[in-house]
Amino acid sequence: MRAASDTVRQLVADGVPQVTWVADLMYDRERRLANIPIERPRVSWDAGQFVAGDAQVRVVWSDDFGTSMVPKVLGDWFSPFGAELQIDVILGAGVFSERVPMGRFVIESVPDATDREILFDGRPIRVGQSFGLNLKDPLMRVARDEFPFPTAPRSTSAWQEIQAVSGMPVIRNASDVTLAGGTVYEGEKAAQLSKLFDLLDAWPQVDASGTLTARQKTWPGPVGAVRGVVDAPISMDSSKTYNRVVVEGKTAGGDPIYGVADVTEGFLRVSNVDGTASPFGVSVYRYASDQLYTQSQVDAYARGLLQRVSRIRGVTRQIVEPFNPLRELGDVLTFEDGVVRVASVTHDTATTQLVVEVPDAA
Repeated sequence: MRAASDTVRQLVADGVPQVTWVADLMYDRERRLANIPIERPRVSWDAGQFVAGDAQVRVVWSDDFGTSMVPKVLGDWFSPFGAELQIDVILGAGVFSERVPMGRFVIESVPDATDREILFDGRPIRVGQSFGLNLKDPLMRVARDEFPFPTAPRSTSAWQEIQAVSGMPVIRNASDVTLAGGTVYEGEKAAQLSKLFDLLDAWPQVDASGTLTARQKTWPGPVGAVRGVVDAPISMDSSKTYNRVVVEGKTAGGDPIYGVADVTEGFLRVSNVDGTASPFGVSVYRYASDQLYTQSQVDAYARGLLQRVSRIRGVTRQIVEPFNPLRELGDVLTFEDGVVRVASVTHDTATTQLVVEVPDAA
């Protein structure tokens, strides 16, 4: 859940805050423009994506000098070649107001732009511009990057390597671990970064200021409750539920080793007692890591991973609630006498839409 004062939390709980969306234009860690009004904002995060954050906003610009901010060439301030937006909301009631950071995003594209001009004394005078922006969270830069050749780590610290591979500032919110000897990075940086976070039993997550943090795979305690629900249909999907895990590691000599773990009881069993196929059948989840180099390690990792991929994700709820900017990806919330975890969240001007995972006790 996002950090905010007790007053803001109460305003959100009461459902009565005045909401203003604003943005700051950033480039190379410097703020170029502050408090830019934005319209039609839609910001979302999806735990199923490496680049989890996505946003669309519209900038409406005018000033006393008729300055054009419509990006037309590489290097213009809003051009999609390194510029970022820090998107925030200002919540208020009466004389009280507080700014709540929503997210740091990289400008990916400018799909449309218009200049409005009027004639004054026979000359065109610019009176305003409007342009849309498509945005992604800063992991977009990692996702499109690769190692040009096999590269050795600079250190044995997982967190130091996370910072080196991502090129981003980090907050170490999980215990560090030591990398195995002989580690070599190859190919896509996104895949290597994900493996480093796997060592922390976590996923990469960018916080509201653009800093890289760890989102733990284990469920933390609840940080809030879902109230004032507009709609909350149930959805069931078996496509992301698995009953067999195969984990591949490598010995110190480079030979592959495998650990296999199966669900042996219940509706998700891989086979019946007599050896025949179960009604659900077999659904395999594969995982490989060069940080697992003994048989006991791959076996233990397979057993732990099986508990996660076989017991969660099968049942989800789609919750629509009044606008609540404090909701974040990974939040565990109490809902209908149980707990759920936020797997995706979308904020717009009026509502917050959540997809939450329901733990399966079966």
